[in-house]
Amino acid sequence: MTDPSITDWISAITSIMATLIAGVAAYYAYKQYLQPPVQTPDPKAGQDNDAETEPTIVPVFKTAKQLTTLHLTPLGLECHLADKSSDKGERQWFLSKEQIKKILAANDYSVSPGIKARSGTFSVGPRRNWLYSKSLFPEPDYLHGMLGDLLKRAGKP
Repeated sequence: MTDPSITDWISAITSIMATLIAGVAAYYAYKQYLQPPVQTPDPKAGQDNDAETEPTIVPVFKTAKQLTTLHLTPLGLECHLADKSSDKGERQWFLSKEQIKKILAANDYSVSPGIKARSGTFSVGPRRNWLYSKSLFPEPDYLHGMLGDLLKRAGKP
């Protein structure tokens, strides 16, 4: 049996170092990517009691050129369409509190995801087939619930 040469020692040390580096990399990968994130509360941040819990303006359709929003007003519900390229926005339609009460009584609002990848349509009473973005509302039931909530809030005296 011969004594190990310097190349054998270098090869053994290199293998050990590679194993240690792989272990450290695996540990940091676990910490960074595989371990579920945990949100820690900020002790310096106080609670904002003035913040609204329910939005009064809800974006429903958004592209690079357009933005459609639903607005709760003291008189009812409005739909606004803004053209981003010209910074123009106009009210497209308005539903009064009386109309909203009839819509709620008849459950006359719906959401249809359609076959398009990025948009679907929604209808509220006489306002039919308005586009919504699936990126904002991936689940049609979520938009349907949001519409119901907006209508109930807008219909309150």
